[in-house]
Amino acid sequence: MIKFDSFESELEELPRGLDQGCPLSSITFQYYNTDLLDVCNPSNGEEVVAFMDDSLMLMHGKTLQETNRKVWLMMERQGGGLEWSHTHQCEFTIDKFGIMGFSRRREPNKPKKPLTMPTGRYLVYVQGIKVPTVNIHKFIGILLDQVLQWKDKVNQALKKGMKWVTQYHRLVKPSKGISAKYMCQLYMSVVMPRMLYAADLFLIPESEGCKGTKGPIARLEKVQRQASLNITGAMKSAPKDVIDACADLLPFQLLVSKVVHHAATRLASLPTSASKAHH
Repeated sequence: MIKFDSFESELEELPRGLDQGCPLSSITFQYYNTDLLDVCNPSNGEEVVAFMDDSLMLMHGKTLQETNRKVWLMMERQGGGLEWSHTHQCEFTIDKFGIMGFSRRREPNKPKKPLTMPTGRYLVYVQGIKVPTVNIHKFIGILLDQVLQWKDKVNQALKKGMKWVTQYHRLVKPSKGISAKYMCQLYMSVVMPRMLYAADLFLIPESEGCKGTKGPIARLEKVQRQASLNITGAMKSAPKDVIDACADLLPFQLLVSKVVHHAATRLASLPTSASKAHH
């Protein structure tokens, strides 16, 4: 039934699917779109990643022209993406598609300023509709850039952290605010998971054989410093290692290492069958 203001439509039976808001919808949708993962041919360098209604088709090749051809074939061929959408009554909105070429290759720049530029990207036509090239694309909350340098993802993480720590500051009041213990718990349970979401992709801890991503980690460390100052009420000139200890927080570099190693442990502990299902 459709209802708004004083209007109520007649009851109509749903020919397929579940009622909106049904708690089973997230589970049943995983079965509903699982066939989409089978449209790829792994032996041809093709992969499909799906999470709920977000899907990503990946192709590997020696040139971007080759991968673009594989993209078109995966969509247009028999048993491909378009056939899946028709048989599952789940039409793709092709004009919202985007294609990205992941490559760090550069070619000479004729104006000479700068001397080189990223190698050319090529659009694709699916059912006669132009799929434009994009430099940045957001997939399940992660900003992907065409050279995989993660600058935009770091900026996004910093923006999220500063936004939360600004709201966080409003809860800290000398007389009526939340106690330091709960502020620390709030920081670790809310601010950190949001800021360091997928940190194992764009942050590399420093180690004996690797310098790591010192710059991005130093930028994100500003968020923890501000949170530590809010928790302890210390002066801005206080040393960061002291206020982290007083706030009962790990130094930020160690916190990043913990998050990254936790992600690596989860991936390494997946059984072979689960890994295939995940991919």
